[in-house]
Amino acid sequence: MFQNSMPKDNLTLLIKPTSADCNLACRYCFYSPKENLYQDKHKRMSIETLEVMVSKALETSENITFSWQGGEPTLMGLSFYKKAVEFQNRYRKNQNINNTFQTNGILLDESWAIFLRENNFLVGLSMDGPYNLHDEYRVTKDGKPTHHIVLSKLKLLQEYGVEFNVLVVVNDKNSKKPEALFKYFRELGVKYLQFIPCLEKDKDGRVASFSVDPANYGRFLCSMFDKWYNSGNPECYIREYEEWLIAYAYGVNPCMFSPYCQGALVIEYNGDIYPCDFFVEPEWLLGNIKENSLEEVFNSELYKRFSERKHNVDEKCKNCKWLNLCWGGCPKFRIDKNGKEIKYSYFCTSYQRFFEHSDRYFKYLVQRFRGPGQTF
Repeated sequence: MFQNSMPKDNLTLLIKPTSADCNLACRYCFYSPKENLYQDKHKRMSIETLEVMVSKALETSENITFSWQGGEPTLMGLSFYKKAVEFQNRYRKNQNINNTFQTNGILLDESWAIFLRENNFLVGLSMDGPYNLHDEYRVTKDGKPTHHIVLSKLKLLQEYGVEFNVLVVVNDKNSKKPEALFKYFRELGVKYLQFIPCLEKDKDGRVASFSVDPANYGRFLCSMFDKWYNSGNPECYIREYEEWLIAYAYGVNPCMFSPYCQGALVIEYNGDIYPCDFFVEPEWLLGNIKENSLEEVFNSELYKRFSERKHNVDEKCKNCKWLNLCWGGCPKFRIDKNGKEIKYSYFCTSYQRFFEHSDRYFKYLVQRFRGPGQTF
């Protein structure tokens, strides 16, 4: 049963200080349509809204992650984030505060790198592989390639000792090259990777051509897993596999595969609050940070309804042996090829193939890390 309670132990806010505004025009971007959600031409979070958000977050939890996203968060300018850190230090009372920063990297420079390192920001740098794969979709507004720029920013982060992950959108092109992707990033010295499957609709409401096909995604998950597993000695961090390993060991599922949607709240540039950045829609508007406490938001009937809807899965999910590792996947991905809503994931066959492939290896790793004398 759904536990409608405050996340006192860990609170994560996905903050969109520039809303959907961005300096690129990535063809598969799921957030760009949100530019039509608000009428303001210049969507920027005010310092007043920033201060209220920080102070209310620090009234709520002992462990808070401020995850700065977009659109493109660097468009706010460095001074905005210096102010954010100032407010965090002003209102904190022995809380554990983390800052993460998801960026396309285009505007990063030496000043940004110094600030990010000195303030322990964990950066998520979006990069889809070598130039022939990255430049397929990650382009400027006038269609120019960006790989050479992003590569230089990756090296900048390395030079200044900034902690960073590479975020890879798995699409119809790079999904066919898992081994090449792994080799490319490891040769660059990247130690932390995250792979996000692309599934969007075209103008006719059908699955867009750049989305990853379930068969290809299943092969991708298995091939990339084999590289990560490395005969039982993982040499790098791949978020999806690490989170599934935790699920095997402790029964704690990552956001997309938990039985309920109780992830990170979204704070839009004007303070509006939504339950997930995949569902920034008028019907899921939970309130505004300037008018509502986070306690009110979490205890609202609308938040409860949003959280519980994920538990409504198809009968075939209920009878699937992998139910406890999947729970029908993320509601965003519960569509068929025609874009029609269903009660199981578009990637159902992908996950079935992957779990069949990886199950015994995950169990081996759990047994190994737990040590002798402890059973799985």
